Amino acid sequence: MARIAYFQPFSGASGDMILGALVDAGLDLADLERGLRSLGVGGWSLSARKELRGPFQTTRLKVLLEGEGIAQHPTHSHTHSHEHSFGQAGVEETRGLKEILELIRRSGLPQAVQTDASRVFQRIGEAEAKVHGIPLDRVHFHEVGALDSIIDIVGACLGFHLLGVDEIHSAPITLGTGFVQGAHGAMPLPAPATIELLRGFPVTQRETSFELTTPTGAGLLTTLSKSFGTLPPLTVSGVGYGAGNDRPGLIPNALRVILGESSQRLAQSDRVLVLETHVDDMSAEWIGYVVERLLDSGALDVTVSPILMKKSRPAHELKVILPLEAEEKVVRTLFRETTTLGLRRTEVERVILGREFRSVETPWGTVRVKVGSLGKEEMTASPEHDDLRKAAQKAQIPLKRMHEHVMAAFRRQVGGGAAG
Repeated sequence: MARIAYFQPFSGASGDMILGALVDAGLDLADLERGLRSLGVGGWSLSARKELRGPFQTTRLKVLLEGEGIAQHPTHSHTHSHEHSFGQAGVEETRGLKEILELIRRSGLPQAVQTDASRVFQRIGEAEAKVHGIPLDRVHFHEVGALDSIIDIVGACLGFHLLGVDEIHSAPITLGTGFVQGAHGAMPLPAPATIELLRGFPVTQRETSFELTTPTGAGLLTTLSKSFGTLPPLTVSGVGYGAGNDRPGLIPNALRVILGESSQRLAQSDRVLVLETHVDDMSAEWIGYVVERLLDSGALDVTVSPILMKKSRPAHELKVILPLEAEEKVVRTLFRETTTLGLRRTEVERVILGREFRSVETPWGTVRVKVGSLGKEEMTASPEHDDLRKAAQKAQIPLKRMHEHVMAAFRRQVGGGAAG
Protein backbone atom coordinates (compact mmCIF):
# COMPACT_ATOMS: atom_id res chain seq x y z
CA MET A 1 0.00 0.00 0.00
CA ALA A 2 1.20 3.50 -0.81
CA ARG A 3 1.60 6.29 1.72
CA ILE A 4 -0.35 9.32 0.52
CA ALA A 5 -0.19 13.05 1.29
CA TYR A 6 -3.37 14.88 0.26
CA PHE A 7 -3.41 18.68 0.32
CA GLN A 8 -6.45 20.92 0.74
CA PRO A 9 -5.43 24.44 -0.38
CA PHE A 10 -8.72 26.07 0.67
CA SER A 11 -6.80 29.29 1.34
CA GLY A 12 -4.15 28.81 -1.32
CA ALA A 13 -0.64 27.45 -0.98
CA SER A 14 2.89 28.76 -0.57
CA GLY A 15 6.18 27.01 0.07
CA ASP A 16 6.26 27.82 3.79
CA MET A 17 2.64 26.69 4.26
CA ILE A 18 3.39 23.33 2.62
CA LEU A 19 6.47 22.85 4.76
CA GLY A 20 4.61 24.00 7.89
CA ALA A 21 1.82 21.51 7.22
CA LEU A 22 4.33 18.66 6.92
CA VAL A 23 5.99 19.66 10.21
CA ASP A 24 2.56 19.92 11.86
CA ALA A 25 1.76 16.41 10.57
CA GLY A 26 4.84 14.91 12.21
CA LEU A 27 7.92 15.82 10.16
CA ASP A 28 10.84 16.19 12.59
CA LEU A 29 12.24 19.72 12.34
CA ALA A 30 15.75 18.67 13.41
CA ASP A 31 15.89 15.93 10.75
CA LEU A 32 14.66 18.40 8.15
CA GLU A 33 17.25 21.03 9.04
CA ARG A 34 20.02 18.43 9.19
CA GLY A 35 19.20 17.25 5.67
CA LEU A 36 18.99 20.78 4.28
CA ARG A 37 22.47 21.58 5.60
CA SER A 38 23.81 19.29 2.89
CA LEU A 39 23.03 22.06 0.40
CA GLY A 40 26.21 23.66 1.67
CA VAL A 41 24.63 27.10 2.07
CA GLY A 42 24.76 28.88 5.42
CA GLY A 43 23.13 31.97 6.85
CA TRP A 44 19.74 30.49 7.70
CA SER A 45 17.86 28.54 10.34
CA LEU A 46 14.35 27.13 10.69
CA SER A 47 11.74 28.20 13.20
CA ALA A 48 8.42 26.45 13.82
CA ARG A 49 5.83 27.50 16.37
CA LYS A 50 2.17 26.83 17.05
CA GLU A 51 -0.24 29.63 16.07
CA LEU A 52 -4.00 29.85 15.82
CA ARG A 53 -5.58 30.39 12.43
CA GLY A 54 -9.31 30.79 12.88
CA PRO A 55 -10.57 28.15 15.31
CA PHE A 56 -7.71 25.65 14.99
CA GLN A 57 -4.03 25.35 15.81
CA THR A 58 -1.45 25.39 13.04
CA THR A 59 2.32 25.37 12.61
CA ARG A 60 3.94 28.58 11.38
CA LEU A 61 7.22 27.71 9.63
CA LYS A 62 9.77 30.45 9.01
CA VAL A 63 13.19 30.53 7.41
CA LEU A 64 15.26 32.96 9.46
CA LEU A 65 18.02 34.64 7.48
CA GLU A 66 21.21 36.12 8.88
CA GLY A 67 22.71 39.35 7.59
CA GLU A 68 23.16 43.00 8.36
CA GLY A 69 19.89 44.60 9.34
CA ILE A 70 17.78 41.50 8.70
CA ALA A 71 18.55 39.10 11.53
CA GLN A 72 15.40 37.15 12.36
CA HIS A 73 14.06 38.31 9.02
CA PRO A 74 10.28 37.63 9.02
CA THR A 75 10.09 35.84 5.70
CA HIS A 76 7.09 34.22 4.14
CA SER A 77 4.34 36.68 4.67
CA HIS A 78 2.59 34.68 1.95
CA THR A 79 2.86 37.47 -0.59
CA HIS A 80 4.79 37.52 -3.84
CA SER A 81 7.07 40.39 -2.86
CA HIS A 82 8.58 38.89 0.28
CA GLU A 83 10.56 36.07 -1.26
CA HIS A 84 14.01 37.70 -1.49
CA SER A 85 17.38 36.90 0.05
CA PHE A 86 20.11 39.31 1.03
CA GLY A 87 23.87 39.14 1.37
CA GLN A 88 25.90 40.30 4.32
CA ALA A 89 25.57 43.89 3.18
CA GLY A 90 21.81 43.65 2.90
CA VAL A 91 21.94 43.62 -0.92
CA GLU A 92 19.33 41.57 -2.68
CA GLU A 93 20.67 38.36 -4.22
CA THR A 94 19.14 36.57 -7.19
CA ARG A 95 20.02 33.19 -8.65
CA GLY A 96 19.75 31.71 -12.10
CA LEU A 97 18.19 28.33 -12.79
CA LYS A 98 21.52 26.76 -13.69
CA GLU A 99 23.05 27.92 -10.39
CA ILE A 100 20.15 26.53 -8.35
CA LEU A 101 20.17 23.16 -10.14
CA GLU A 102 23.93 22.90 -9.61
CA LEU A 103 23.47 23.70 -5.92
CA ILE A 104 20.99 20.83 -5.63
CA ARG A 105 23.16 18.46 -7.68
CA ARG A 106 26.22 19.03 -5.47
CA SER A 107 24.26 18.49 -2.28
CA GLY A 108 24.21 15.33 -0.20
CA LEU A 109 20.44 14.98 -0.51
CA PRO A 110 18.91 11.65 -1.58
CA GLN A 111 18.68 11.31 -5.35
CA ALA A 112 14.86 11.24 -5.31
CA VAL A 113 14.82 14.56 -3.43
CA GLN A 114 17.29 16.12 -5.86
CA THR A 115 15.17 14.96 -8.81
CA ASP A 116 11.91 16.30 -7.40
CA ALA A 117 13.39 19.66 -6.34
CA SER A 118 15.08 20.09 -9.73
CA ARG A 119 11.80 19.32 -11.52
CA VAL A 120 10.01 21.98 -9.49
CA PHE A 121 12.62 24.63 -10.23
CA GLN A 122 12.72 23.65 -13.90
CA ARG A 123 8.95 24.17 -14.26
CA ILE A 124 9.04 27.48 -12.40
CA GLY A 125 11.90 28.60 -14.63
CA GLU A 126 9.93 27.67 -17.75
CA ALA A 127 6.93 29.62 -16.47
CA GLU A 128 9.06 32.69 -15.70
CA ALA A 129 10.72 32.51 -19.11
CA LYS A 130 7.37 32.39 -20.86
CA VAL A 131 5.66 35.23 -18.99
CA HIS A 132 8.69 37.52 -19.29
CA GLY A 133 9.44 36.58 -22.90
CA ILE A 134 13.07 35.56 -22.41
CA PRO A 135 15.09 32.36 -23.04
CA LEU A 136 15.21 29.86 -20.19
CA ASP A 137 18.96 30.28 -19.74
CA ARG A 138 18.45 34.01 -19.12
CA VAL A 139 15.87 33.55 -16.38
CA HIS A 140 17.23 35.08 -13.19
CA PHE A 141 15.02 34.29 -10.25
CA HIS A 142 14.08 37.00 -7.80
CA GLU A 143 11.31 35.56 -5.63
CA VAL A 144 11.94 31.82 -6.00
CA GLY A 145 15.70 32.21 -6.35
CA ALA A 146 15.95 33.61 -2.85
CA LEU A 147 17.52 31.48 -0.17
CA ASP A 148 14.35 31.14 1.89
CA SER A 149 12.37 29.89 -1.11
CA ILE A 150 15.12 27.44 -2.04
CA ILE A 151 14.86 26.09 1.50
CA ASP A 152 11.07 25.85 1.10
CA ILE A 153 11.15 23.93 -2.18
CA VAL A 154 14.02 21.60 -1.34
CA GLY A 155 12.68 21.26 2.22
CA ALA A 156 9.23 20.19 1.02
CA CYS A 157 10.74 17.56 -1.28
CA LEU A 158 12.96 16.34 1.56
CA GLY A 159 9.99 16.38 3.94
CA PHE A 160 7.99 14.05 1.70
CA HIS A 161 10.98 11.73 1.60
CA LEU A 162 11.48 11.75 5.37
CA LEU A 163 7.76 11.08 5.95
CA GLY A 164 7.87 8.14 3.52
CA VAL A 165 5.29 9.69 1.18
CA ASP A 166 4.84 7.68 -2.04
CA GLU A 167 2.12 9.77 -3.68
CA ILE A 168 1.00 13.39 -3.44
CA HIS A 169 -2.54 14.46 -4.34
CA SER A 170 -4.36 17.76 -4.02
CA ALA A 171 -7.78 19.35 -4.12
CA PRO A 172 -8.21 22.21 -6.65
CA ILE A 173 -5.98 25.18 -5.79
CA THR A 174 -7.56 28.40 -4.52
CA LEU A 175 -6.45 31.72 -6.03
CA GLY A 176 -6.87 35.30 -4.86
CA THR A 177 -7.61 38.54 -6.69
CA GLY A 178 -6.22 42.06 -6.77
CA PHE A 179 -2.61 43.19 -7.26
CA VAL A 180 0.70 42.46 -5.57
CA GLN A 181 4.09 44.16 -5.73
CA GLY A 182 6.83 41.86 -7.03
CA ALA A 183 10.40 42.16 -8.27
CA HIS A 184 9.12 43.15 -11.72
CA GLY A 185 6.60 45.72 -10.45
CA ALA A 186 2.86 45.56 -9.75
CA MET A 187 1.27 42.33 -10.97
CA PRO A 188 -2.34 41.13 -11.11
CA LEU A 189 -3.34 38.17 -8.99
CA PRO A 190 -2.82 35.39 -9.52
CA ALA A 191 0.75 36.38 -10.44
CA PRO A 192 1.65 35.67 -14.09
CA ALA A 193 4.10 32.87 -13.24
CA THR A 194 1.57 31.31 -10.87
CA ILE A 195 -1.23 31.13 -13.42
CA GLU A 196 1.20 29.81 -16.04
CA LEU A 197 2.17 26.97 -13.68
CA LEU A 198 -1.52 26.19 -13.20
CA ARG A 199 -2.24 25.62 -16.89
CA GLY A 200 -4.14 22.35 -17.19
CA PHE A 201 -4.90 22.10 -13.47
CA PRO A 202 -8.22 22.76 -11.67
CA VAL A 203 -8.45 25.99 -9.66
CA THR A 204 -11.02 28.02 -7.75
CA GLN A 205 -10.95 31.71 -6.88
CA ARG A 206 -12.03 33.82 -3.91
CA GLU A 207 -12.62 37.54 -3.87
CA THR A 208 -9.81 38.82 -1.67
CA SER A 209 -7.05 41.42 -1.82
CA PHE A 210 -4.40 38.84 -0.84
CA GLU A 211 -2.17 36.54 -2.85
CA LEU A 212 -3.39 33.10 -1.84
CA THR A 213 -1.14 30.95 -4.00
CA THR A 214 2.48 31.85 -4.78
CA PRO A 215 4.65 30.53 -7.64
CA THR A 216 6.50 28.38 -5.10
CA GLY A 217 3.27 26.79 -3.85
CA ALA A 218 1.91 26.34 -7.37
CA GLY A 219 5.21 24.88 -8.56
CA LEU A 220 5.38 22.32 -5.78
CA LEU A 221 1.78 21.11 -5.99
CA THR A 222 1.44 21.01 -9.78
CA THR A 223 4.80 19.32 -10.30
CA LEU A 224 4.60 16.70 -7.57
CA SER A 225 0.86 15.91 -7.30
CA LYS A 226 -0.38 12.86 -9.16
CA SER A 227 -4.01 14.02 -9.23
CA PHE A 228 -6.24 16.99 -8.41
CA GLY A 229 -9.66 16.11 -7.09
CA THR A 230 -11.36 14.47 -4.15
CA LEU A 231 -9.57 12.65 -1.34
CA PRO A 232 -8.29 9.26 -2.57
CA PRO A 233 -9.43 6.18 -0.59
CA LEU A 234 -7.08 5.90 2.39
CA THR A 235 -6.79 5.19 6.10
CA VAL A 236 -5.94 8.49 7.80
CA SER A 237 -2.76 8.37 9.90
CA GLY A 238 -1.99 12.08 10.35
CA VAL A 239 -3.24 15.60 9.74
CA GLY A 240 -1.25 18.83 9.61
CA TYR A 241 -2.02 22.53 9.21
CA GLY A 242 0.53 24.97 7.80
CA ALA A 243 -0.05 28.63 8.63
CA GLY A 244 0.27 31.64 6.36
CA ASN A 245 -0.02 35.21 7.64
CA ASP A 246 -2.56 35.94 10.35
CA ARG A 247 -5.02 38.16 8.52
CA PRO A 248 -8.69 39.09 8.80
CA GLY A 249 -11.34 37.04 7.06
CA LEU A 250 -13.78 34.22 7.58
CA ILE A 251 -11.53 31.58 6.02
CA PRO A 252 -8.35 30.80 8.02
CA ASN A 253 -5.12 31.39 6.13
CA ALA A 254 -3.86 27.84 6.41
CA LEU A 255 -3.17 24.76 4.32
CA ARG A 256 -4.20 21.27 5.43
CA VAL A 257 -2.41 18.04 4.58
CA ILE A 258 -3.89 14.61 5.29
CA LEU A 259 -1.52 11.66 5.54
CA GLY A 260 -2.65 8.08 5.19
CA GLU A 261 -2.24 4.65 3.71
CA SER A 262 -4.04 3.98 0.45
CA SER A 263 -6.63 1.24 0.23
CA GLN A 264 -5.88 -1.90 -1.76
CA ARG A 265 -7.45 -0.32 -4.82
CA LEU A 266 -4.55 0.83 -6.98
CA ALA A 267 -6.50 3.06 -9.36
CA GLN A 268 -7.61 6.51 -8.26
CA SER A 269 -11.16 7.76 -8.57
CA ASP A 270 -13.03 11.02 -8.45
CA ARG A 271 -16.52 12.36 -9.13
CA VAL A 272 -17.32 14.13 -12.39
CA LEU A 273 -20.40 15.28 -14.27
CA VAL A 274 -21.50 14.10 -17.70
CA LEU A 275 -23.73 16.50 -19.64
CA GLU A 276 -25.41 15.35 -22.85
CA THR A 277 -27.62 17.00 -25.43
CA HIS A 278 -28.86 16.40 -29.00
CA VAL A 279 -29.01 19.25 -31.50
CA ASP A 280 -30.60 18.98 -34.92
CA ASP A 281 -31.15 22.64 -35.79
CA MET A 282 -27.64 24.02 -35.52
CA SER A 283 -25.08 24.52 -38.29
CA ALA A 284 -22.32 21.93 -38.30
CA GLU A 285 -19.88 24.79 -38.88
CA TRP A 286 -20.50 25.95 -35.30
CA ILE A 287 -19.57 22.65 -33.67
CA GLY A 288 -15.80 23.21 -33.55
CA TYR A 289 -16.26 26.63 -31.98
CA VAL A 290 -18.66 25.23 -29.37
CA VAL A 291 -16.11 22.56 -28.41
CA GLU A 292 -13.42 25.22 -27.91
CA ARG A 293 -15.73 27.34 -25.75
CA LEU A 294 -16.68 24.35 -23.59
CA LEU A 295 -13.04 23.48 -22.97
CA ASP A 296 -12.32 27.13 -22.12
CA SER A 297 -15.19 26.96 -19.59
CA GLY A 298 -13.55 24.12 -17.67
CA ALA A 299 -14.69 20.94 -19.44
CA LEU A 300 -12.31 17.99 -19.15
CA ASP A 301 -13.37 16.47 -22.45
CA VAL A 302 -15.96 17.03 -25.19
CA THR A 303 -17.08 14.50 -27.77
CA VAL A 304 -19.36 15.02 -30.76
CA SER A 305 -21.11 12.13 -32.54
CA PRO A 306 -23.35 12.17 -35.61
CA ILE A 307 -26.78 10.68 -34.86
CA LEU A 308 -30.16 10.23 -36.54
CA MET A 309 -33.13 11.61 -34.63
CA LYS A 310 -36.89 11.26 -35.08
CA LYS A 311 -38.28 11.83 -38.57
CA SER A 312 -34.82 10.75 -39.82
CA ARG A 313 -33.30 14.12 -39.06
CA PRO A 314 -29.47 14.15 -38.99
CA ALA A 315 -28.16 15.66 -35.77
CA HIS A 316 -25.21 15.77 -33.36
CA GLU A 317 -24.85 14.43 -29.85
CA LEU A 318 -22.64 16.55 -27.58
CA LYS A 319 -21.23 14.81 -24.51
CA VAL A 320 -19.25 16.87 -22.02
CA ILE A 321 -17.23 15.55 -19.06
CA LEU A 322 -16.45 18.17 -16.42
CA PRO A 323 -15.40 18.65 -12.79
CA LEU A 324 -18.24 19.21 -10.35
CA GLU A 325 -17.08 22.75 -9.63
CA ALA A 326 -17.22 23.74 -13.34
CA GLU A 327 -20.90 22.92 -13.79
CA GLU A 328 -22.28 26.46 -13.74
CA LYS A 329 -19.85 27.83 -16.35
CA VAL A 330 -20.15 24.82 -18.66
CA VAL A 331 -23.97 24.75 -18.50
CA ARG A 332 -24.11 28.45 -19.26
CA THR A 333 -21.78 27.96 -22.24
CA LEU A 334 -23.90 25.11 -23.61
CA PHE A 335 -27.06 27.18 -23.48
CA ARG A 336 -25.39 30.30 -24.89
CA GLU A 337 -23.48 28.65 -27.73
CA THR A 338 -25.89 25.94 -28.91
CA THR A 339 -29.58 25.79 -29.85
CA THR A 340 -30.42 23.13 -27.25
CA LEU A 341 -33.39 23.59 -24.93
CA GLY A 342 -32.23 21.09 -22.31
CA LEU A 343 -29.45 18.87 -20.99
CA ARG A 344 -29.15 15.43 -19.42
CA ARG A 345 -27.02 15.53 -16.28
CA THR A 346 -25.34 12.52 -14.67
CA GLU A 347 -22.87 12.47 -11.79
CA VAL A 348 -20.53 9.50 -12.06
CA GLU A 349 -17.43 8.08 -10.44
CA ARG A 350 -14.39 8.09 -12.70
CA VAL A 351 -11.51 5.62 -12.27
CA ILE A 352 -8.29 7.22 -13.45
CA LEU A 353 -4.57 6.68 -13.58
CA GLY A 354 -2.37 8.91 -11.47
CA ARG A 355 -1.01 11.69 -13.66
CA GLU A 356 2.06 13.87 -13.70
CA PHE A 357 3.86 16.02 -16.23
CA ARG A 358 7.52 15.65 -17.06
CA SER A 359 9.50 18.06 -19.20
CA VAL A 360 11.59 16.87 -22.15
CA GLU A 361 14.11 19.30 -23.59
CA THR A 362 14.45 19.37 -27.39
CA PRO A 363 16.40 21.66 -29.75
CA TRP A 364 13.03 23.28 -30.51
CA GLY A 365 11.87 23.94 -26.97
CA THR A 366 10.45 22.14 -23.96
CA VAL A 367 7.73 19.53 -24.53
CA ARG A 368 5.67 18.33 -21.59
CA VAL A 369 4.90 14.62 -21.42
CA LYS A 370 1.86 13.42 -19.46
CA VAL A 371 2.59 10.18 -17.60
CA GLY A 372 -0.18 7.91 -16.32
CA SER A 373 0.62 5.55 -13.43
CA LEU A 374 -1.15 2.75 -11.61
CA GLY A 375 0.32 2.73 -8.13
CA LYS A 376 4.08 3.01 -8.72
CA GLU A 377 3.94 1.48 -12.20
CA GLU A 378 4.01 3.80 -15.19
CA MET A 379 1.34 2.67 -17.64
CA THR A 380 1.36 5.26 -20.42
CA ALA A 381 3.05 8.46 -21.55
CA SER A 382 2.11 10.96 -24.23
CA PRO A 383 3.39 14.42 -25.24
CA GLU A 384 1.10 17.39 -24.74
CA HIS A 385 -0.35 18.18 -28.17
CA ASP A 386 0.10 21.97 -28.03
CA ASP A 387 3.78 21.65 -27.04
CA LEU A 388 4.32 19.00 -29.71
CA ARG A 389 2.69 21.11 -32.40
CA LYS A 390 4.79 24.18 -31.57
CA ALA A 391 8.00 22.15 -31.65
CA ALA A 392 7.04 20.51 -34.96
CA GLN A 393 6.24 23.89 -36.52
CA LYS A 394 9.52 25.35 -35.29
CA ALA A 395 11.50 22.37 -36.61
CA GLN A 396 9.42 22.29 -39.81
CA ILE A 397 8.96 18.53 -39.62
CA PRO A 398 5.78 16.39 -39.55
CA LEU A 399 4.00 16.09 -36.23
CA LYS A 400 4.42 12.32 -36.18
CA ARG A 401 8.20 12.68 -36.55
CA MET A 402 8.33 15.14 -33.66
CA HIS A 403 6.27 12.68 -31.59
CA GLU A 404 8.87 9.96 -32.27
CA HIS A 405 11.72 12.31 -31.38
CA VAL A 406 10.14 13.46 -28.09
CA MET A 407 9.22 9.94 -26.96
CA ALA A 408 12.72 8.67 -27.74
CA ALA A 409 14.16 11.52 -25.66
CA PHE A 410 11.65 10.78 -22.90
CA ARG A 411 12.63 7.09 -22.78
CA ARG A 412 16.29 8.03 -22.54
CA GLN A 413 15.46 10.46 -19.74
CA VAL A 414 13.57 7.87 -17.66
CA GLY A 415 15.85 4.97 -18.55
CA GLY A 416 13.42 2.98 -20.64
CA GLY A 417 10.21 3.72 -18.69
CA ALA A 418 6.69 4.13 -19.95
CA ALA A 419 6.00 3.87 -23.62
CA GLY A 420 3.74 6.16 -25.58
